[in-house]
Amino acid sequence: MLLGRPALAGPGDAEANRGIALARRGDCVQAVPLLEEGESKRHRPNSALALAECYAKLGDLLRASELFHAIAAEKPGRKYGWWDNAAIKRAAAKAKAVDERIPTLTLEIEELYGALEIEIDGRPVEDTTQPIKIPPDRPVALVARATGRQDLKEEVTLHEGERRVMKLRLLALPPPPPRKPPGDPEESDVSPHPEPRLWIGGGYQGFIVPWFMFGFFGDGGRTMLVPGGTVSLGFKTSAIDITVAASYASFRLGETPFKPAGSPDTDYEIIESDLQALLASVHVAWDLPLDARGRFHLRIGGGLGLGWAFTGDLYRSQAYPLPGAANDLARWKRCRGPNNPEGTFLYCNQLDHDADRYPGYTEPSWFAGGYRPTFFPYLALPEIGLAIHPSPKIAIDFTVGASLTGLLTRAGVRFGL
Repeated sequence: MLLGRPALAGPGDAEANRGIALARRGDCVQAVPLLEEGESKRHRPNSALALAECYAKLGDLLRASELFHAIAAEKPGRKYGWWDNAAIKRAAAKAKAVDERIPTLTLEIEELYGALEIEIDGRPVEDTTQPIKIPPDRPVALVARATGRQDLKEEVTLHEGERRVMKLRLLALPPPPPRKPPGDPEESDVSPHPEPRLWIGGGYQGFIVPWFMFGFFGDGGRTMLVPGGTVSLGFKTSAIDITVAASYASFRLGETPFKPAGSPDTDYEIIESDLQALLASVHVAWDLPLDARGRFHLRIGGGLGLGWAFTGDLYRSQAYPLPGAANDLARWKRCRGPNNPEGTFLYCNQLDHDADRYPGYTEPSWFAGGYRPTFFPYLALPEIGLAIHPSPKIAIDFTVGASLTGLLTRAGVRFGL
């Protein structure tokens, strides 16, 4: 039976007292978290004893044994109340009782092995001459390894109180295959997985334009995803891979507040885009095998090309903030016209250079003095990728890179011709 104790004012005592009360009623499931929290704030032998008893009742015998022994090793004294000193005296008997319940495994090692290592559930066994305590009634993984020997892996299950002796014997490793003499025709310079010289492929290609890139030109903006796809034709040389690609990209952007750098807040506009673009590019990559069989390749290079916004528009409209929301760009709205809605004259007016930008306004192209792109450069440097070859004529590619358009992401498949 657990010893009671008077109410204490120390840290963690409230949790410990509630935990002890629950443990008395046999509710260890709810008692354990409270007792552990109390112990983490302040150690008291009486609450630690209650915690160890709950561990034992819930079947965690190894943890219960460790805690019982730790309490029994303490010295009673004036620093503790009588209930704590009584718990210290009782701990040794409880430790002995729970140790008798813990199953043990004793290893009989038949030979002298070099650099012998033994693990139980990933924990190294320090002293192989002593019985090893095992959690009862659940399988544990025993692994033994030594120099020049095959690893031994077994699953062991012991019941409560069981004492098992196991003979440990590790088999010798088979001798390595004889090396073939130089010049053997099978030892040629040909790669085990020779790659074709011509590849055709396709897949996803997109860009992530982070919000801070808008800051290069002004204030506002938001992170923008530019999805698309690509088809490619690649030529493999002895030094580098050259790829010609045609790609599609969707530069759709929902309503986003933005103003040029250095402009007052009254110049904020709502911008929106449904631009669609085609890109033609040439890519160069150094292909570096990562394993002897050529299954994995690291690809490092870059790309250069030209984009054409063949359809879609860039929309701009003057904007005003809702009352009290001047600093919250998410609450800016399109002006419907000069001083429309009423009271927005400071933002929706005809006094500045963009007075005619209201819903329905489309931005002219670069060639007409506007900001809508028509042709734009493509530059990606570096492009870093991983190519996985499930077979010599198939490659699965994953690529990331830094580009003028944003963070490049690409995933696709190539087929050797």
